[in-house]
Amino acid sequence: MQPHNYPHPFGMKKLHQVAYFYMPANEERPAELIQILNCDRTHIHVPMREEDVTLDTFFVRDMTEAEIQNFSGNQTWQIFSHWGELHEDHVRYKVSRKVLGELEQFKQKFPLGESIAA
Repeated sequence: MQPHNYPHPFGMKKLHQVAYFYMPANEERPAELIQILNCDRTHIHVPMREEDVTLDTFFVRDMTEAEIQNFSGNQTWQIFSHWGELHEDHVRYKVSRKVLGELEQFKQKFPLGESIAA
């Protein structure tokens, strides 16, 4: 993997970045992948009923031209509960095969609904 795929320790300042966060499952909901387009930080705070959760990014990439055109400068959160949904979204927005392959490596570390079934 190339160094640009990891967050800078002092924060992300580059425009048009996509950051990925993993929200583990609990009794009330399944695990989720949170993808934030036009993200400028390496962690997020997610308000929860019991207690707010802070998540750290596990992968960062540049936005594709299709994503830039569709989402312009607006920060957009997308939540995925299956890796297949994420893959379909990335194909739609022309994410490179190389990046798709790099993301695939996280399937074992960050299991989602279809990954847990045995």
